[in-house]
Amino acid sequence: MTVAYDRPHGLMFHHFYDEQHIKGQGAISQEDLIRIIEFYQQDHSILTAMEWFDRAKHGRLHKNDICLTFDDALLCQYEVALPVLEHYGLTAFWFIYSSVVTGGIENLEIYRKFRTVYFESIEEFYQIFFQTVDQSPYQKTVETLLKNFSVDDYLKNFPFYSNEDRRFRYVRDIALGVEAYNDILETMMQKQNIDMDEFSNDLWMKDQHVLELHSKNHMIGLHSHTHPTALAALPKEAQRNEYTSNFNTLNQLLNSAPQAMSHPCNSYSTETIDILKELEIKVGFRSNMEENYSSHLEFPREDHANIMERIAA
Repeated sequence: MTVAYDRPHGLMFHHFYDEQHIKGQGAISQEDLIRIIEFYQQDHSILTAMEWFDRAKHGRLHKNDICLTFDDALLCQYEVALPVLEHYGLTAFWFIYSSVVTGGIENLEIYRKFRTVYFESIEEFYQIFFQTVDQSPYQKTVETLLKNFSVDDYLKNFPFYSNEDRRFRYVRDIALGVEAYNDILETMMQKQNIDMDEFSNDLWMKDQHVLELHSKNHMIGLHSHTHPTALAALPKEAQRNEYTSNFNTLNQLLNSAPQAMSHPCNSYSTETIDILKELEIKVGFRSNMEENYSSHLEFPREDHANIMERIAA
């Protein structure tokens, strides 16, 4: 993979921790966010979201222009990261998967919190997960597909993933698929007698949080409706339903049509791009820094985990 930092790009953030929000895999603190902002301010211009959007839309971005982006409508972003942005006078793109801000519950974050709270380490979770797969009706299918699995090639554009991370994601997204993966995780969770409403009440922003961000000139964008981890594998009509529902929900909430987006799990296809163009989305972001993309719906982003490694180097 060829990576160049002397071109306009976004910085991509997901999970944050403090006294109220758990320190799960990949989560960073307010102090980490401050270090990242000040590290980038040395050689780049961190633009407000609206200025970056306007320059991007009109092809006027400079090579050192960057923006801040937050995926997944996470409450920890609002409570931990937003005060830091306000201290520096910055605004950001917030890419919202809309089912959760209207009161729904999605498994992606539920499962992430489960593996953080109920296991001593991510390695212990993976061990129990694969043991559960081996004892399930999906064992033979997974075993067959893993015979041709190359850990070095899968998700090679995301160097912060460990080999076990890659193996897990391959089994989750390719070997099992949504229904079978949910079945495995529900089998694991049933042993804990979890109250799902209570367990999820600190995970996502509510509609009032999104409205407040919008009122403060942050840009609210699309991230699908239910955040499928392999969106590109869905039939085109299912992809259209994901983004149309996302668009309509946010448009109704904000009384303003979203014009930006990011691709969940970097999963998209030419069909996805066509759907976004139909919705008149002007600017979109990938989840890596790979070169050789020219579409305004495929701007690069650097993950905060890679930035932290560069700071420490």
